[in-house]
Amino acid sequence: MKKVVKILGVIVLVFLVVFSVYLYKKNVAENAIDAYIAEYGIPQSAIREESFGYAHAPPGFVKIVYTKDEGDDIHYIFQYISKEKRADYSAYIQGTEVGIDDPGTKELKYQPPASLQNE
Repeated sequence: MKKVVKILGVIVLVFLVVFSVYLYKKNVAENAIDAYIAEYGIPQSAIREESFGYAHAPPGFVKIVYTKDEGDDIHYIFQYISKEKRADYSAYIQGTEVGIDDPGTKELKYQPPASLQNE
């Protein structure tokens, strides 16, 4: 009986450590993405909807932002790449993904600042 309790204790401890690390990484990623969005220049008052979650490739977290001024066919994607410890940007414009240096980015109401281009 004591062996079972010890094994369960170890399993719970491992779970708590893994879960704590996940929450820490999630917090770091969300803060980095929010700072990147602020630098990008989308005002908080212009954001209609946000969704935040885990991305598998490359591993990290992603926040998708829909603005009040643009329809559902345009949204901004900000990803925190865990291995490189940096945030990155892309957008979907009418079903096509474009990067920060893509000419399609000119269609967006909120343009990336020069400080973020060609990083």
